[in-house]
Amino acid sequence: MQPDRTRVAVIGSGTIGIDLCERLLRDDDFEVVALVGRRIDSPGLHRFEGRIPLVTPAGIAGLDDVWPMLDGAFDATSAFDHPEHWEIAQNHGTWMIDLTPSGIGTPIVPSLIGKVEAMSDVDPTVVTNFSMGTCGAQASSPLLFAIAQGSEGIAEVEISSSVASVSVGLATRRNTDHYLEATERLAQLITGCPNAKAILVVNPADPPTMMRTTVTVRAHGFDLDTITGAVADIVSEVQQAEPHYDVVVAPFLKSDDVLQTTVRIAGAGYYLPSAAGNLDIINAAAVATARWHTHRTASARGDTRP
Repeated sequence: MQPDRTRVAVIGSGTIGIDLCERLLRDDDFEVVALVGRRIDSPGLHRFEGRIPLVTPAGIAGLDDVWPMLDGAFDATSAFDHPEHWEIAQNHGTWMIDLTPSGIGTPIVPSLIGKVEAMSDVDPTVVTNFSMGTCGAQASSPLLFAIAQGSEGIAEVEISSSVASVSVGLATRRNTDHYLEATERLAQLITGCPNAKAILVVNPADPPTMMRTTVTVRAHGFDLDTITGAVADIVSEVQQAEPHYDVVVAPFLKSDDVLQTTVRIAGAGYYLPSAAGNLDIINAAAVATARWHTHRTASARGDTRP
């Protein structure tokens, strides 16, 4: 146990949990105390035997003896399981980062903290649940924020994400409805437009294709120069946590009242090949959020922990 690090557990040993553990094990700010799954034959659990102190197929119950050691936990299971996990974490005074599309916690996109009111008024001394929403929401939200800076009267928003089939685990497939709803909720929050639609394409192509997210906005008017500059600025901020986030189709007017732009996200290759940008964007956001919250909490309490 290294007291200068933020001590965390990862709940869920599927594709998101595996990629997240690999990312955290390379990060000097974090110490992974436990990884829990629910299948004794889980490849994710076997992958980390001997690398993480506690690796168990006992599910959330496997954390019973280690909650006092934890600062926080990452939930990489499903929208169906997260409410129970959050209730348990609250009982132990532990913050949680929700990587499921449950929508229970405070929605956070790291590059928009301080820019969107709902992501700014967070008391760092209160046990908190931060919702990452979905990979599509994390990919599209910065673009939507930038587009809104130069748009008048946004009337309709569409977010279409295409992800490689190999990077989509069972929990995500079972949570497709929740995924779409969570992505739409965040789009509505950022733009103020109630008419938001999300589309998810799970692409079975072999070799796998990179994640791409296209944002289409219909509005009464656009200032294309303002939007282009705002997109460039926000992309630079996103790249601080996710360096593989790039605009591949710059903002352009499809018609006088419709604007579109596209980003591509490559994976860092911690677990799956670089096509798995969906894992990269949500896990990078989760780690950045945990780091931000830890720093704010330490400052509020006068701690010296980084």
